[in-house]
Amino acid sequence: MKVHSLFRLVCGLLFTFSVTANAQPLDDVNLEFQDQGVVATIRLTGPVRYLSHFPQSHGKTLEINYERVQGATSTETWVDNEVRKSPPSSLIPSFTVTTRDQQTKPKLVIEFSREAEYSVAAGRDNRSLLITIRPERRPVSTGPLPLLPTIRPAAAPAAAATLTAEQATAAETNQQARALMVQGRDALAAKNNEAAVEAFNKLLLLPPNDFTQDAQEWVGVARERADQKERARVEYELYLRLYPEGESAARVAQRLAGLSGQGADLGIVETAEKKQQARSRAFGSVSSRYYYGKTKIESTQSFNGVPETFTASFTDQSMLITSVDASERYVSDERDARLVFRDVNTKSFLAKQPGQNRVYAAYGEIKGRTQDYLVRLGRQSSYGGGVLGRFDGLAGSYGNADDMRFNGVAGSLADYSQGSKPKFYGASVDSGEFSFYGINQTVDGTLDRRALGTEWRYFEGKQTAYALLDYDTNFKAVNTAQFLGSTGVSNGTVNFLLYHSRPLSIRNALNGATTSSISDLQNTMTASELRDLALSRTAISNMGQVGIVVPWREKWQVGGNVQVSNTTGLPASGQTIDPNTGLPTTQCTGTPTAQGCLDSLPGRGTEKSLTGQIIGSGLYKAGDIWSASATFGSGIAKVNSVYLYNHTQFVRGWMMDTTLLLSKATDQSGGTTKYTAPMLRGSYRFREQFYFDVDGTIQLIESSGPSSNVKTTRYFYSAGLRWDF
Repeated sequence: MKVHSLFRLVCGLLFTFSVTANAQPLDDVNLEFQDQGVVATIRLTGPVRYLSHFPQSHGKTLEINYERVQGATSTETWVDNEVRKSPPSSLIPSFTVTTRDQQTKPKLVIEFSREAEYSVAAGRDNRSLLITIRPERRPVSTGPLPLLPTIRPAAAPAAAATLTAEQATAAETNQQARALMVQGRDALAAKNNEAAVEAFNKLLLLPPNDFTQDAQEWVGVARERADQKERARVEYELYLRLYPEGESAARVAQRLAGLSGQGADLGIVETAEKKQQARSRAFGSVSSRYYYGKTKIESTQSFNGVPETFTASFTDQSMLITSVDASERYVSDERDARLVFRDVNTKSFLAKQPGQNRVYAAYGEIKGRTQDYLVRLGRQSSYGGGVLGRFDGLAGSYGNADDMRFNGVAGSLADYSQGSKPKFYGASVDSGEFSFYGINQTVDGTLDRRALGTEWRYFEGKQTAYALLDYDTNFKAVNTAQFLGSTGVSNGTVNFLLYHSRPLSIRNALNGATTSSISDLQNTMTASELRDLALSRTAISNMGQVGIVVPWREKWQVGGNVQVSNTTGLPASGQTIDPNTGLPTTQCTGTPTAQGCLDSLPGRGTEKSLTGQIIGSGLYKAGDIWSASATFGSGIAKVNSVYLYNHTQFVRGWMMDTTLLLSKATDQSGGTTKYTAPMLRGSYRFREQFYFDVDGTIQLIESSGPSSNVKTTRYFYSAGLRWDF
């Protein structure tokens, strides 16, 4: 290859990297109270496989390592620095979820507002991760609880002339409230508990006053003594949400623990949010981040022993990305409703990189709390059932999955690809561990995908498994077959994955075509020819993987991973028009037709890799994380790499992350590529609502061959500010 061609190739690869289609990895974060604690479900927009997490059980920063499972949506590049904020909860510390290192060692960084106790597991599907967070301990008294409320003396009346109208109204409300408080106390003393409930409820219907908090505590006591246990629980839980601090909160926590039969010494509020007064709340975040990258390329090639050097320097990235993530939630005894909106706007300052605005989610959802139903309308991410990615449409379900749940979905894909958007409809049934689905998808009036599938899930203690089989009846071939899971071994965990993928779609015929429209291909091809062309342009991928993670001593965790994969090649496909005869030919030398013409593409053969990793925490400072990993790979290229990482927490909200990636690849012709990339990131959180971070990276790439050498240096930095509300 001449140096000019090599030079253009490197420049093209860098430009392609900077404009690759990006996608948001995070779909949703929700909380649900269960017997073992508050379970945070982190849903991602595509299939993933949980690998490990660290620290193991408690800390202020938690890192969850995972791996993307190949599929129809895995061609999109998942972005770093995407953030989701946890829904508000008075039971556990608030936290944020941030995506990091998606192109090297994908992980989620969970930052709690204060230290938390937790456990981590894979979700019941193949696209979620679960964090079970133990509710925070509350101090409880060891002495007896008071039998009657203590009512403060009435305030001395002020001269009416000195009071504003607002102050006069507040004073009158306080007088009424105190009278009702006395009435409720006397009713309790007379063991007329129903009358006490009535008095305290009347007080709580008044505008907020000096006695509202006390009444909220004692209406629970009155209901408890009236043997209204469940209603008393609701009142106590509401109190702890409204007034979580102070001696009174400790008393209420003790009473609630007594209702649960847990005893006063448990010291933990386990409050199920299944029954609570209707309320509405909004939460989310707004962030803005600037990215800048500059590249310098030096290419040298020898001609007849005389070296010739070409040098170029250019800015390959300069953009401002602004994200909005907003949710409104309404919860009552009967239903849980949400409005969700997520938008990302990219403003590019380079002429060859146009800006864009993408709405990643915009939907409304209603689900029952007393009846098992769910309806969601708008732009949303797939929950499975054969739907391949983000879509605009309607999804609904009815019934309990442990018994029988029926699901339906209809809409059009919103995958930002060129051409017409595929439209689909489908239905599925969940029963216990099994799900069965069918889906029909068309594009430009042509059948794109018609599949039948089944899913199987198994969760029992440390044993988890998930299996999927998706068969396309139009192509008469298996789209996807996968089996993944984990099992406990001694104190460690073994995880595994078996995967077969041939993501069939009639749109695959557009790969290499000179058009982005299936309709254009239909004008010159029969349905059978179009299907055969799509088949010939779809590669088959197979992969097997097994890994182990084991705690070592008190502060360490060690693990390893073995992977074997194979991707088939593609035969020559399509045709051109021979300029001499004017007839179609499969030789890619003439004028391209609409279907284009592709030469055969060799397969990658069998590729193997072995990875070892060690992680430590609290080695230098409390809460710090240190890790090192090494990977050795063989196949069409021999690739060895080392990855080093450190996370350090400082006082008053300061944190620092450092990474170093070293790799060396040797191809079959003896050419080598060395890659070095150190990175430094600093961050600061203040007032629990604002977060600022800045990072910088230097990428050094040295490629050498028999007759040419290319040295690439890229400087990259980004800085962002986020407001959580």
